[in-house]
Amino acid sequence: MVLIKRKHEELEIKKSVYGDGKLWFKGPIIEKSSTRPVYLATLKKPKWRLTHLPILMVVKSAKVSDSVVLQREAMVLSNFHARPYIYHCFGEEIMTGDCNRIIYNILLEYGPNGTIADLIKKSGGRGLPKSDVRCYTRHILEGLDCVHSSGYVHRALKPENIIIVSISTSTGTKYVAKVGDFGLQNRKADEENDDNVKIL
Repeated sequence: MVLIKRKHEELEIKKSVYGDGKLWFKGPIIEKSSTRPVYLATLKKPKWRLTHLPILMVVKSAKVSDSVVLQREAMVLSNFHARPYIYHCFGEEIMTGDCNRIIYNILLEYGPNGTIADLIKKSGGRGLPKSDVRCYTRHILEGLDCVHSSGYVHRALKPENIIIVSISTSTGTKYVAKVGDFGLQNRKADEENDDNVKIL
């Protein structure tokens, strides 16, 4: 791949190289995670209900030869299936992209309400309401407790990596903060062996 100085052009080239999946179309880049660009994806047949995939999701892609970090993230997320405060991984897919490149994809939950960072930015410097801060903090702490109790350390926890998902309940819409972007996670044992430091 030819490197281009302007980042958005480089990302556009990556998008065309990676292509679409078997059941989904890859859309625009919606953010840059700690490991790879994150693409919005939509089902090719949104009314087809014989799939576990949602109509909208996000996809991280890499050439198989460069996909170790993404594969590790998918493996970690498989330990947290259906945990309420960790974003959901719908699976992995290997496919042939443009120029016959073998591409590895992970399919992840989409947070249409953005991230904590987006909410802070939209607040215009006023910050979030205290009730929201309490609620989201509890969600984040419960998510981290789940991560730590499974023996992992999240090394990239920041507002950009906490997605906000809306859930319909009998009393209305509830907003849930979910911990995401596990590309830089580590096993606690690995951290402890590194100069006996445990990062939590």
